[in-house]
Amino acid sequence: MSIIKNIRLFNGEVFVPLDAIRFENGRIQELYTHYDGQDAIDAHGAILAPGFIDLHIHGSFGMDVLAPGGTAHLVNNLPRVGTTAFCPTNATDSFEKIHHFLGEVRAEMAHNDHGTRILGAHIEGPFFNIDNRGAHAIPMLQDPTMENYKAMAGEYEDVIARVSLAPEKKGGMELVRYLAGKGVVVSAAHTDADAQQMEEAIANGLTMVTHTFNGMYAFHRRKEGAIGVTLTDDRITCEFIPDLQHINKYAAMLIMKAKGFEKTFICSDALEPAHMGEGRFQMAGQEIYVKDGAAHMAEDGRLAGSIISPLMGVRNLLRATDVTLAHALKMGTSNPAKAIGDDSIGLIQVGKRADFVLLSEDLQLQKTYIRGKLEYSAE
Repeated sequence: MSIIKNIRLFNGEVFVPLDAIRFENGRIQELYTHYDGQDAIDAHGAILAPGFIDLHIHGSFGMDVLAPGGTAHLVNNLPRVGTTAFCPTNATDSFEKIHHFLGEVRAEMAHNDHGTRILGAHIEGPFFNIDNRGAHAIPMLQDPTMENYKAMAGEYEDVIARVSLAPEKKGGMELVRYLAGKGVVVSAAHTDADAQQMEEAIANGLTMVTHTFNGMYAFHRRKEGAIGVTLTDDRITCEFIPDLQHINKYAAMLIMKAKGFEKTFICSDALEPAHMGEGRFQMAGQEIYVKDGAAHMAEDGRLAGSIISPLMGVRNLLRATDVTLAHALKMGTSNPAKAIGDDSIGLIQVGKRADFVLLSEDLQLQKTYIRGKLEYSAE
C-alpha cells in the first residue's frame, strides 16, 4: 500500500478539493480530503494528474517502432516524459514490415508489466491518398481493400486498436464497416474525401480524424470538404498535434472551440528524433532532419511528424492560447482514454488503474507512476 499526500488533484476532468491518494495492487483504493499520516509520501503541493495517453506516436528517444525492438524501447523510455499509455504507430511501409511490427506489439503486450502501458497498435498507413500523403512514401501507398488489410495484419488483427485511412479510396467504406464492427477505432487521415464521402464514412462507423487540418484539403467557403464535416459533426472526435508547427495557435483554438472539450484530444505524432536534439534520423526508411524545433523530410524540407510529448503539447497550448490548465490536461489524459474506449485509465477515481504523474506548478515532470509503481523520478 502507498499513500501520497499534499497533492493538488486533477482527476482527469477538473481539479477537486482532495489532497491525498492511496493505491495498492495497481489500482486507486481511496482518495482523501485531508491526510496527516506520517506513512505517506509528501508531494509538497505538486499537481497529481492522470498519466498522459498518446494514441499516435511513431518513435522517440532515437528509435522508430518499425525498427526491431522499437515498441519495447518506447515502453522503457516514455515514463521519462509522463506518458503512461500509448498506441505504437507505424508509418507507411511494406506489408512485411508492418506485419513484423504488429508481431512485436503482440509480444510486448503479452508481458507488458513494466514501463508504459500498451493499448494496442495504431495503423497509420499505407491506406492513404497521394495528394494529401504528407510524409508517407508514395511507392508504398495501397488501397484499403479487405484483401490488402488481411495481407498486412495476418494473424495479428487482435492487437490493432486504431486504423487511420482514406475512406474514399477503393475498398475504404467496406473496411471502415468491417473494422468498426470489430470494435477497432477508425480514423480519417491523409484523405482527399469530399463532404459526401466523409459523411458516408461516418455512417459506416468512422468516429475520428487524425491530426486534424493535416493530411486533408483546406477549408473552402464554397467547396464542401472533409474538414467542414470534421469540425461540425458531433460524431467525430478530433485529434490534433499541439507542437504549433503542424497547426498554428488559431487553428488549435478553432478545433477546441468548434468541437468543445469532449470531442478533442492531443497526440504527439512523435518520430524517432523526439527528445534527441537536432540532427539527421530515419522515418520508415526515409531520411529526416530536425532543425529549429521541427522534423522535416530530407528530400524537400516538407514537415514530417513532431518531436514533442503530450506534456510538452499541454505546455505549448497554455503558452499560446486561452485554454485553461484543466482543459489542456483533460485533452491529454481522460479524452484520449475515452477516444480509444478504455475506461480503466485517464481518471483519478477509486477503482481506476494507478497510472498518474506528479507535476510542478510550471508543469515540469517530477514523477511517473504506472500500475502503482514509480517508473520515473526527476530527483
